[in-house]
Amino acid sequence: MATGVEHLSSTKKRLTIEIPADVIEKEYSRSLNNILQKAKIPGFRQGKAPVNLIEKKFGGDIRSDILDKIIPDHYSKTMQSSNLSPVGMPEIDGTLEIKRNEPLVFSLTVEVRPEISDLTYAGLKAEDVPVSVTEAEVEETIKGLQDSRAMYEVVDREVREDDLLVLDYLKLDPAGEKEITSAKDQVMNLGNNLVPKGISGALIGRKKGDVVDITLPEIEEGQIKETAGDEKGNRLKITIKEVKEKKVPPIDDELAKDFGHDSLAVLRDKVTEGLLRNKKDDAESKQKAQLLEELIERHTFDLPESLLARELETLVLSELHAKQKAVPLTPEAAADAQDDAPDPEKIAAELRPKAMRNVKSSLLLEVIADKEKIEVTEEEIKKRIALLARHFKSTPDAVVNLFMTRDGSLEGLSRSLREEKVLDLVLAKAEIGKGASA
Repeated sequence: MATGVEHLSSTKKRLTIEIPADVIEKEYSRSLNNILQKAKIPGFRQGKAPVNLIEKKFGGDIRSDILDKIIPDHYSKTMQSSNLSPVGMPEIDGTLEIKRNEPLVFSLTVEVRPEISDLTYAGLKAEDVPVSVTEAEVEETIKGLQDSRAMYEVVDREVREDDLLVLDYLKLDPAGEKEITSAKDQVMNLGNNLVPKGISGALIGRKKGDVVDITLPEIEEGQIKETAGDEKGNRLKITIKEVKEKKVPPIDDELAKDFGHDSLAVLRDKVTEGLLRNKKDDAESKQKAQLLEELIERHTFDLPESLLARELETLVLSELHAKQKAVPLTPEAAADAQDDAPDPEKIAAELRPKAMRNVKSSLLLEVIADKEKIEVTEEEIKKRIALLARHFKSTPDAVVNLFMTRDGSLEGLSRSLREEKVLDLVLAKAEIGKGASA
């Protein structure tokens, strides 16, 4: 057990641990016997080689095996008896040398969770957010359900704004002489707001069989710039092969049955319940965010350097990845971006306050969870995985594989669920005041 705890700081401790000689000898005998039974020594039957020969040949393996067994065990017991919660792996000072019939004394340095004095999480204040659902919101949602069941029918008329077109296209150089690319039987939905206005505007009013000659829009600084026919843009020749009109089903009992409900009235009730539940969830999220901010402001303590460094590294890598994805793909823009490459050190300085807040909030929620004995069950993890699978239209196994590939375990998911349960508790103990309606 520990023979001393040196407080290097509020988050860093040096422990001196002594493992008695009889423990060393017991583990030595165990490891020696295991190797003796398995070792194959020329000239001796398995398990019958002399002990001194085994010790001479496998002495290093025996000592490594002992250390692998007793160090983690005594380290864990020492942390518990010293009432310390490690936040990272310990660093052993110097080298370890095992000698038979002698105790093993060594020191190690470890970062620990700081003690948080005057921990207060009951009676925090958050604004009340009354929620209600309007008839207009219900109608808008039902129209969205109606739109999701829309069908497209072939029509013989001019193209309109919401039509679906089947077309062939030929992309040419600005002079209209060299083919760049082409495709047949392509589908273009004019109603999804994804088609550039210069193209959709040229198609509206045309009919099946028409060939439309368009100068492609140029992209400038992320914006679409329309070009005249004699300017630089490549040419696009579009042949309209089919015009389809959007047909939505009527909003009636049959539509409700299509979504698993007996009548339109029942569908309206379910939509109202869903909207109200979503608004209540949003309101609670806002309240929890307020409570977490108050919790952070109320408590002051040192942050473990390793936790802060890991969180800051994660934020910086995420920011760099986002900036790389945002770089335009034109050669000129890529060259400019290369000249103006993001500075990781500058980004780290900007993100440091956010990293500190994240670490502080995680530590506070962890301490509250320990104090309230809040744990996450295996069943709760399975339910969340199933929910995520439905949300991403995937399978539970695929969700598990995603976490295992990204994090190496489900520990991150478990920690997230635990923090959610802590915030539920903090909200239940909070004082809710009057606020604006949502």
